[in-house]
Amino acid sequence: MRMKTTVAFCAFLLLALATCAAQRTIESMKEEADAAQGGQRAKLYAQLADTLVGVASQQFSQDDDQAGQATVQDILKYTEQAREICLRTRDKMKATEILLRSTQRKLNSLKHTLGVDDRPAVDKVEKQVEQYRQDILEAMFAPPKKDKEKK
Repeated sequence: MRMKTTVAFCAFLLLALATCAAQRTIESMKEEADAAQGGQRAKLYAQLADTLVGVASQQFSQDDDQAGQATVQDILKYTEQAREICLRTRDKMKATEILLRSTQRKLNSLKHTLGVDDRPAVDKVEKQVEQYRQDILEAMFAPPKKDKEKK
């Protein structure tokens, strides 16, 4: 009996330490992204959003729906920032688009694991991330706009 209690306590302690380490990693990613410049900043924001999908999934699986929804909104915020910077600087567009595609796919997978009440918000964010990806793709492959001369 005592052995089972000790093993359970060790497992709980390891889980708590892993959660704290992940939280520190998220915070360090935020700091690194905020300190970066140009396209690198867009790429780091996209990486941060991609990582946060896993955090949201963990929160939803632990029945912490409010924290999960807040994390989903953070994902939207960081993907939007990545899009804005990427379009403005026209740097690291491919890497940012690939990360946003990964984020979109993870959100789609997460959506299918959620209850009916939590799905609409995640679905809305997933569709918005898809639109941000499309904006970047259009900027990458669209022909440059020519100024029309009036004659």
